[in-house]
Amino acid sequence: MKKWYSNLTVGKLQLFALLFTANLLLAQENLKQEKETVEDITISYNTPFSYLFNPEVSWELANSNGELISSGKGDFADKVFDVPGSYILSVHENHVHTQGSCEHSQYPSKLNITVSDTKMKFDWSTLKFSKNIKGGQSAKGIVVTVNVHYSSARNENAVYEYGLKTAGVDTSVFGTLKNKTILKPGVNTLAFLLDGVAEKGNYMMLDFKDMNGQVQSYSLTQKIQ
Repeated sequence: MKKWYSNLTVGKLQLFALLFTANLLLAQENLKQEKETVEDITISYNTPFSYLFNPEVSWELANSNGELISSGKGDFADKVFDVPGSYILSVHENHVHTQGSCEHSQYPSKLNITVSDTKMKFDWSTLKFSKNIKGGQSAKGIVVTVNVHYSSARNENAVYEYGLKTAGVDTSVFGTLKNKTILKPGVNTLAFLLDGVAEKGNYMMLDFKDMNGQVQSYSLTQKIQ
């Protein structure tokens, strides 16, 4: 009887040790993943880029070869990348741990910044509808046109092939490009054929994409009538 009890106790201790080891490994893996959080960002060349940090956060910016470009503390503010390519912003938070506390990282530990060699800006002052969208009626056949300012670091043309989406209450309106569009450096006009329905009395937002897949939005100032 004494031998059976001894073996049972040893078995429990072994099981406890295995569970403890498994939990420890899991905690270490979670901590590792937390420390290695990465955010991917794409921006256009010659465009100011900012990322807000707390004053105690320090950072270093390096190029794809690991060469240090700049470093600092607090906000990463209005950095203009005039050379397209890949950059890494390493972020360091100074956690103050107290007994019984567990403070998680507020920011990613690294930002992978891709600087595109194309730049595109919509000129909302030129946005026009061939006719107004009427609430509860199909928008099929309505054409939206807007000018865009396009530039390329290599002074090259580019094929634009995105449609537009809308956001708002009870809207299913979307737009497709009227014609295949080749963007040339300078001012270009995009035309979209609408379809779908928007309900009367609601506001609507138009979401366009630039060459880098980033959304530029325009909010209609009048409710759908």
